Amino acid sequence: MRLRAAKYRRISSDREGRELGIDRQDEQLDDLAERLDLVIVGDYVDNDIGASAKSRKPRPDYNRLLADARAGKFEYILAATTGRLTRRPREHEDLIDLAVQHGTRFAYSRSPSFDLNTAQGRRVARTLAAQDAGESEEIAERVVDAARQRAMRGGNHGGRRCFGYTKDGLHLEPAEAAEVERLADELLRGTPLAALAKDLNSRGVKTTSGGQFTPTTVRDLMRIPRLAGLRVYRGEVVGEGNWPAILGVEQHHALVALLTDPARRTTTGNRAAYLLSGLARCAACGGSITSFGIKTSRDGKKRLSTPRHLYRCRSGACVARRRDWVDTYVSQSIFDRLRQPDAVELLVDRSRPDSTALQDEAHALRVQLDEAAALFARRRIDSRQLDIITKGVNERLAEIHEIRQHVSRAPILRDLVEAGERIEEVWEGMTLDRQRAVVQCLIEVKLHPGGGGRRTFDPTKVQINWI
Repeated sequence: MRLRAAKYRRISSDREGRELGIDRQDEQLDDLAERLDLVIVGDYVDNDIGASAKSRKPRPDYNRLLADARAGKFEYILAATTGRLTRRPREHEDLIDLAVQHGTRFAYSRSPSFDLNTAQGRRVARTLAAQDAGESEEIAERVVDAARQRAMRGGNHGGRRCFGYTKDGLHLEPAEAAEVERLADELLRGTPLAALAKDLNSRGVKTTSGGQFTPTTVRDLMRIPRLAGLRVYRGEVVGEGNWPAILGVEQHHALVALLTDPARRTTTGNRAAYLLSGLARCAACGGSITSFGIKTSRDGKKRLSTPRHLYRCRSGACVARRRDWVDTYVSQSIFDRLRQPDAVELLVDRSRPDSTALQDEAHALRVQLDEAAALFARRRIDSRQLDIITKGVNERLAEIHEIRQHVSRAPILRDLVEAGERIEEVWEGMTLDRQRAVVQCLIEVKLHPGGGGRRTFDPTKVQINWI
């Protein structure tokens, strides 16, 4: 009676994997089964999945192969080489257990076969496992070193194509680059991510994978240092790349600050529907202000000829002010300020940090960390001294990062400052999100209690503090 066999095939990106394509392995294993007079009863394939000690990808067919072997569905496992089955020494022990406990035999089409039921065969298997693991680790080190060298030279990092660039990462895709510029401008003006994603999809603009944009994909795209011509290694900016930048470095830092702000809303639910909702504060308790409307009496009869909408303290007990009156007063106050002759100075952000100087300082500090590590390795300084240096440098790096998280207000205000007498028209043409961005940029609003029963607007109950 002919013994039963299962074929296991795997292809990966290493040299052996490229040489041994899935179809090529299939032909060789069929020939091997014929030579050994075996009947093939199972075929197991893991495509483009590594088997090295560094790989974290699950191999579903490999796991199914072992389970079926334990269940006695076949007597032989056929593979091209031991490395096609696994390069992990721990998994080799699983194969040895199969041989010892279940009598499973192994045969290879491109490497010697050995009997794992004998001590000598197990010794050979363990030796090959150690060699396979060592080769895998050397490949991983070469890949890491090559990536580091490319980053230090400013070369392309590889991987998925970045939106705005060609496949090689060194040239611009003009249409996509224009979209990136537009996205940056709109974000800094206060346009929400959801609105930008919706606009891209409505115009048929696709991601590099051919899918639709979401708020998350827009956010992730606009935080990529590559767009500013910056090269990154292990999450750290290490210098300028040798590809054209789409955005300026300061513009990139402003976007990162905006999109990583913990206070920024990251969901689309409960989005503010009015100018001051969530922005104004209650002068009595410090709570946030929300909006609600009075339309009918409790018995359902009409109470007001025109529904009245109010801003009130979220607790509902401190203050309530007519929303339309407050919005008009606040908007008019902004218009009056932006009509002043010195309004153009609002576009000059004197608190804006010198991004280039800070970047140079951060680079020098990282070099200092490397030098300290080298001194410790040569035993020129002890661990206490290394800790002191590391702590001081890391604290300053954290300060620099915080300073650079600065969003310029010029893009938010420019249209209104340059509008002149058309300021109301420009304001009305803005989305609510952009109007709210202007409010956040210029003023703090507090609503005061008191004056109940008055049917006229009392501006003394609306406190505006200019930022």
